[in-house]
Amino acid sequence: MKIDITIAEGVPIVAISGEIDMSTSTLLRTHLLELVGEKRPLVLIDFTYVSYIDSSGIATFVEGLKGMMHYGGKLKFVAIPANIAEIFSFSKLDKVFEMYGSVNDVLDR
Repeated sequence: MKIDITIAEGVPIVAISGEIDMSTSTLLRTHLLELVGEKRPLVLIDFTYVSYIDSSGIATFVEGLKGMMHYGGKLKFVAIPANIAEIFSFSKLDKVFEMYGSVNDVLDR
């Protein structure tokens, strides 16, 4: 897994490539909780190049969302491939996380 964090219009965009699983979710958690610690009002997670996610990856995002909710922050997902979207839908987490087609769909609002 590779993680690139860029800033667009003041918003951190966390672009992830590869698999999010037990062996990689710790690194993702570190980056995500750092952004939560900075009390960023909005963080975007770009799933364009994510090929797989397991329960440890999902738990990492739930933890990040909970942390952001404490101060009114928002965690939004963009560009989720169909196979990954199915996992969020199956677990009903598509009702918990805000999901958008692209980064521009969020930033242009």
